[in-house]
Amino acid sequence: MRRSAALALAAVLGMWLWQLATVHFNYAGNWTALFCINPDWPRPAFVATETLHTFSGSGYDGQMYHLIAHDPWIKRGAVTAMDDPALRYRRILVPALAWTVALGRDSAIHAAYFAVILGFVFLGVYWLARAMEKHGRHPAWGLMFALMPATLVSMDRMTVDIGLAALTAGFVLYCDNPASRWKVLLILACAALTRETGLLLTAGYGVFLLSRRRFTDLVWTAASALPAILWYLYVSRHTPSSPPNHMSSFIPLAGWIERVAHPAVYPLPRWQALAAVELDYIALAGVVLMLGHAVWLAWGRRWNARAAAIYVFGAAVIFLASRSVWEDAFGFGRVVTPLIILLAVEDARPRLAFAPVALIDARIGLNFLRQIIGVASHLIK
Repeated sequence: MRRSAALALAAVLGMWLWQLATVHFNYAGNWTALFCINPDWPRPAFVATETLHTFSGSGYDGQMYHLIAHDPWIKRGAVTAMDDPALRYRRILVPALAWTVALGRDSAIHAAYFAVILGFVFLGVYWLARAMEKHGRHPAWGLMFALMPATLVSMDRMTVDIGLAALTAGFVLYCDNPASRWKVLLILACAALTRETGLLLTAGYGVFLLSRRRFTDLVWTAASALPAILWYLYVSRHTPSSPPNHMSSFIPLAGWIERVAHPAVYPLPRWQALAAVELDYIALAGVVLMLGHAVWLAWGRRWNARAAAIYVFGAAVIFLASRSVWEDAFGFGRVVTPLIILLAVEDARPRLAFAPVALIDARIGLNFLRQIIGVASHLIK
C-alpha cells in the first residue's frame, strides 16, 4: 500500500507541475484556461466578474462543468449558458465535489475543482497499482493511469471522465472480494453520478451476480443506482429536455466505420492536417485492438465480475454511433478508458492491454504539441 501511495503522489506531483508550467508559460498564469471557455458563450451573473481565459472560436466540455460547480443545485441560472444542461447535469459528481470542497464559495471553486481532478489522479493510480500488485504484477503499472486518455483530457480540459476512470480502477480492485462489498456499492453509486456510462459497471456486475445466484448482492447492486436515478429525475424537472441524439445503432461499429469513411477536415497547414488524419486512424485502430482483446477473452470463456463488465462496456462501444463521440481521440478516448482499465487488470499481459493507450495517446499528444512547444521555448530562453 505504501508503494502504491508513493506512486500515486508522484503522479499527482507530475500532473500538477505540468499544469503549473503550461498555465504559467502559455496562459499568463490564468488557471481558468484549463476550462477551455468559448468567449462567445453566455455568462451567468455569478461568473460575470471572473477573469476567465478564453479561446477564440473554440470551447470544450470543461466550460460546462465549471458552471455546474458554481451552481450544482440548478438554482442560479447556469442552465441558460449550457449546450445540453440535462445531459451535463446528470454528470454531477465531480462538479459537486468541487462545490463541496470550496464550501460553496464562488471564489474557491476553481482551486477546488483542480484539486478534485488531482484527487482522482491519486485514487486512480493508487487503486490501479494495488490491483496490479494483487494480481501478481508490479505496482508501477499503476502509473499507466496517468497516461489514460481520460486522465490526459481531464487534466487539460477539466472534463469529468477521470472520475469514472478512477472509480473503475477501484472497482477492479475490490469487485472480487466479498469483504469489500460496501466499497464496491459506493463505487458503483459514485460511478453512475459521474457520467451515465458508469451504469455499465453496475450492469456488468449485476449480470455476474445473477450468474452466480447471489441474489441478495444483486438487489444491493441494483439499489446502488438509486442515487443516480433520483438525481436524474431531479435534473429532468429543472432543465430543458435534451435534444434528440442518436447515440447508438443496431449496426455493430456503425459509428466507427462512419468515422473511418469520413475523415475529419482540419483547418491546418497541409502537413499538420495530414498528420492529424493519420493519427486519427491510428487511434481508431487502438479501439479495434481493444475490442479484439475483449472478444478474445470472451472466446476463452473468461468469466468473473471484471470480465462481465468488459463484455458490457465492449458491447456499448460496438453499438455507439454518435458522431460527436467518434469525432476525435479526445472524445472516444475518454469513453473507452474504463474498458482499457478493466482489460489491463483482467489480462496477465499488461503490455497487450495497454497497447491501445499508446495508439490513442499518439493522437491526443498532437493536441498538446503547441503547449509543449510554448513551455519548452520559455525554458530554453
